[in-house]
Amino acid sequence: MKRTVLVVSVLLLLLIAFLARENSTGKRLIDTGKHYTGLLAAGETGSAYTFLSDSLSALLTPGILTDLDDNPSTGNIRTGRYEPRGFSLSVSLTDGGSRTLWLKEESDGNWKITGDTSLDNLLGNAIILCSSYARGTVIPAVSAGDDPGDYFCPVSGSPYFVEDGRLLCPVGHLGNGFDIEGSSCKVIRDSLAVVVSEYVSAGYQYPSSFREMFENSNGRYGRRGGFHCPDDGYSYYEITADGVYCPYHAETSSTCRVDIPDSTSADRTELEEN
Repeated sequence: MKRTVLVVSVLLLLLIAFLARENSTGKRLIDTGKHYTGLLAAGETGSAYTFLSDSLSALLTPGILTDLDDNPSTGNIRTGRYEPRGFSLSVSLTDGGSRTLWLKEESDGNWKITGDTSLDNLLGNAIILCSSYARGTVIPAVSAGDDPGDYFCPVSGSPYFVEDGRLLCPVGHLGNGFDIEGSSCKVIRDSLAVVVSEYVSAGYQYPSSFREMFENSNGRYGRRGGFHCPDDGYSYYEITADGVYCPYHAETSSTCRVDIPDSTSADRTELEEN
């Protein structure tokens, strides 16, 4: 009888220990981490997105999760300490590196991902992704008459809006915004057109580029690398027969080409020697 009671007691203790282990904080953290990384590896980004905390999910859309590094986990996850972002988990990767997750328990008892180093890297490029989309797609569409609210930040999923002539991203990826009307560009275009006029008036032939102006005038006019639009660093001003042209805004300076009357033409070589 005593032996039976002892056996039952031992089995009961083992059951309690097993249940305690199954419901331990460490076990739940690891299970959550494995489930989250497993869903990402399987391409189930929508389901993985539901594992993110409200504060983290507000920064991105489910679709952007497809751009995460796809280096798979080895399945080895170690719990760490509690940090400001939550309890840390170290996830071993097949390339020998690791990925850190942070989790916090919410009021409903579920654990949510509050941080992910892979997401940190992705969000670090958010400005580039948003800026590129804004310049290449949104600004041309809005300039053509489309509603900016019909276009959404590719990272946060928030709709763009225009304020005081500038396109803005609600989560701040565009900083103070991009000039839709191109007023800053217009000022520079007109200023450069004046420089071209001064160059021509000094006796030089009408130039084809700012580099040509720089080389012919020994650096007095133009610039070897040219000048770019303030709204798009990849768009460099061009000198056309009508003035200074911006390929980004598809606009030409209001100051047009200035021809040199024959009676005032000067010998270029003489000017350079003086």
